[in-house]
Amino acid sequence: MNHLVRIISDDDGEEQDNKNDWHLVDPGNQCGPATLCTGEFFGEGESNCVFKTKQQLKGGVTCPECIKKIKIYQGVKL
Repeated sequence: MNHLVRIISDDDGEEQDNKNDWHLVDPGNQCGPATLCTGEFFGEGESNCVFKTKQQLKGGVTCPECIKKIKIYQGVKL
């Protein structure tokens, strides 16, 4: 299940240019919910961001920077 977030305005109240992009919530971040691309925290008690979340079984990420990072991680051989 992919956990996604759309940041509408950041912690400072600035409206985001990419407010229609869906970011992957970083599954490896143990400190709290944050975007994969920038590490921006969101959620109650985390920041003052205005955001929307959703879950999808597959896909859903539209943020170009998140997609770049996902492709880098997919290239890692274990």
